Amino acid sequence: MNMMAALTVPDVVLTRTETAGLVALAARSVPPLWPLESAIAVNPLAGFEDLPFAEAVQQAAQRFGARESLPLTAWRQLYAAGRIDPRMLRDVAIRALGGSYPAHAVVTPGVTALDLLIARLTVLDPQQAEVEREALTPEVAFLAKWCAAFFDQGQAASPMPHRELGLYRAVLALAGHDPDYARLTGTAGAQLLLTVSRDPLTAIAEGLAALGVPEGGEVGHLAGLVARLPGWAGHIRWRAEHTDPANVAAAPGTMADLLALWLLLERAGALTPRPVAADPATAAVPALAAHFGWDAATRDAALASASGIVRQVAGYSDDRLGGLFMTAAEWTYRNTLVPQLETAAARLDVAGAAVEARPDAQLVFCIDVRSEPFRRALEAQGSYETFGYAGFFGLPIALHRHGEERRKRFLPVLLAPQHDVAEAPVPGQEAAAASLSEGLVRDRGTAALFGAAKQGTATAFATAEATGPLAGLLMAARTVGPRALQRVSRALAPERSAVLAPTLDRHPGDCARPAFTLEDKIGYASALFRLTGLKPQTARLLVLAGHGGSAVNNPYAAALDCGACGGHKGGANARILAAMLNEPAVREGLAAQGLVLPADTVVLAAEHDTTTDTVVLFDRDRVPASHAADLAALEAALERAAAANRARRAPLLGRSPEDLLTGAVHWGEVRPEWGLAGNAAFLVGPRAWTSGIDLAGRAFLHSYDWTADADGTALTTILTAPMVVAQWINCQYLFSTVDNHRYGSGDKVTQNVLGGIGVIQGNGGDLRIGLPRQSLFTDAGEAYHVPQRLLTVVHAPLARVEAVITANEILGRLFGNGWVQLVVIDPETGRTRCWQPRAEPDAEGTDPQDLTLA
Repeated sequence: MNMMAALTVPDVVLTRTETAGLVALAARSVPPLWPLESAIAVNPLAGFEDLPFAEAVQQAAQRFGARESLPLTAWRQLYAAGRIDPRMLRDVAIRALGGSYPAHAVVTPGVTALDLLIARLTVLDPQQAEVEREALTPEVAFLAKWCAAFFDQGQAASPMPHRELGLYRAVLALAGHDPDYARLTGTAGAQLLLTVSRDPLTAIAEGLAALGVPEGGEVGHLAGLVARLPGWAGHIRWRAEHTDPANVAAAPGTMADLLALWLLLERAGALTPRPVAADPATAAVPALAAHFGWDAATRDAALASASGIVRQVAGYSDDRLGGLFMTAAEWTYRNTLVPQLETAAARLDVAGAAVEARPDAQLVFCIDVRSEPFRRALEAQGSYETFGYAGFFGLPIALHRHGEERRKRFLPVLLAPQHDVAEAPVPGQEAAAASLSEGLVRDRGTAALFGAAKQGTATAFATAEATGPLAGLLMAARTVGPRALQRVSRALAPERSAVLAPTLDRHPGDCARPAFTLEDKIGYASALFRLTGLKPQTARLLVLAGHGGSAVNNPYAAALDCGACGGHKGGANARILAAMLNEPAVREGLAAQGLVLPADTVVLAAEHDTTTDTVVLFDRDRVPASHAADLAALEAALERAAAANRARRAPLLGRSPEDLLTGAVHWGEVRPEWGLAGNAAFLVGPRAWTSGIDLAGRAFLHSYDWTADADGTALTTILTAPMVVAQWINCQYLFSTVDNHRYGSGDKVTQNVLGGIGVIQGNGGDLRIGLPRQSLFTDAGEAYHVPQRLLTVVHAPLARVEAVITANEILGRLFGNGWVQLVVIDPETGRTRCWQPRAEPDAEGTDPQDLTLA
């Protein structure tokens, strides 16, 4: 780059409007990154979903400096452990070589092209050595430091000045006094501070012109800069797109601000070049020759072959070989699961001729993969029927929690809140609620005073001396007896859910206006039946069970909660819908739609703790005496199911069932549960279809009855909302496993929490964007989560599924570009198809929709 040209004030070609458009396109390179209190799963490659999966992974790896696949050594560990069927790996290799004929072509006597590829996959040393990741570069450290100061949430003792000017202008005002800036940019940086435009969009246009970025290359150039700091860029996207404007008005930072600063550094020559990967063929050819015992003449003859197969196989990078392993893992899983689902589908009584006995209770759980094994354990305890539904229960709400200043969004991020809901004291608990509220105010005041005292020059040491003994006792209690400490805490203060509950009758901003109209209530109540296939002939007890996790001193606690509830626990949503379904006026409205619930059906809300497997039933005191025996039997069954599921989960964590209860409240526990690790499938169909199959906690289960959905409306909702969220979760786990340094967040032990925003590794650098290593790998370093794309299996007529896909662009993109694999089990024809757009037989007559080949 010509440095003098880069420093010269150029003739700006782009207008502000054009520049703003380029910035918006470049911003799509990274997904929004939610703060810790409401952290949800996102696909780190969401900006590449317009591309076929393999191409997207390759382009993203180049842009982010990431791996495309797990290292070969990790894949071989999974292969040796039986997680990948050797037959599937062989079939994948054959397809990669162009089919059966070229794969079995003889390269040298006794050696085929397939032998070469299998050797590279399973035996030969990797050609891409595991190199140490590059250290934090100076320019990334510089910008990350200023982003942390600018976006601080009141944690800093001395707030950054000039934040009201915006990120770009504020940094310009201070950079001249920053020795890091001087070291990084030298005299060129000092000169640019005097001449660069103070308007970020104009500065971007100037920078692109000064750097000689060609027309048409601007978006790629800007996207490359965004990718150098994806964590903070993602946080900026979240602030711009997914939070209330009033919450971020004090520090108005935009993507244009960040890009203007990047171009400032680039014009000053401060960017570190990215390393270029070596050609794998250089070392692979000698390795193949040695493995197969070729002398020099044989090797040269093989290399000179007209087919070029040796050079082709030798030219496969380890990332490409890892991609073949991933496909084999996907085929292994699919070809194990789908035949079981086919057999189960054939047994379904779709005509519904048999009249089933009324179950003792029905429970609607979230579709979360952790709900599936608990549901199976509960169903084994008696006559209990379970259903799967998105964990926000169809309620697009923002909840104003009692004693908190800001509302929280308890809904999927795909949606915007339609209702503001307040909390109010539970009837009869007004005094306890007032005491709890006073305690919250007192705790906040004490925390603020303590924080100020710790940071004060004159009071810091005195504060440490005064509070040290008490802090030491608390530390000892948290370490030695965390469950005893929890019992004491609960005895001193009532559970929040026991004294406060969401109210349907009062809007937090206008007490004269209800949060929901009667029409709203009837609509949300009927959606439960339409989307799940739940029949109105309900049991005496119908339980809506939200879920959440338990963790102490864990910045990723929200990731254990309900993603459909915006990273919060799902109990509030369950309580609201349960209250609606118990209202006589709502029951009358449902009856007018043909949904006549039995008069003796009582609807309860509950919350399943996925860490401990305990289930809390809310508002038990409102259950009439006539249902006391039903309730007691259900609670006993829930306790037995919890014990059974803990016994199943404990060996997977290398712990005892009892220790799972301790880990949930221990402040040193880095892996309270496996979360959604292992997720692999999204199944859409009736519970009778899957109830006889051990899905091993790997499947999202959404109940669906195709016979009650003639126009496909319910299926459209399921595939375009819950399934999309499941795909985000799947991709976050996939890519966090593939490259935990770039797409994940690294080792949890060495992380620090940055305010309430996110986590960083060590004492600086970018916000980490994915899951920690402990959520994906065992303590021995082996991958617990197998990175594979989501498999969606739908029990519905193929024509209906295709109509839904055709009508929804997002589904055409996800299925058509291979981000999600789709299998349809058609109950009308009895056929099973791997759906692919424009699926045509290949030259050998192979049908790409064949389960064993697609």
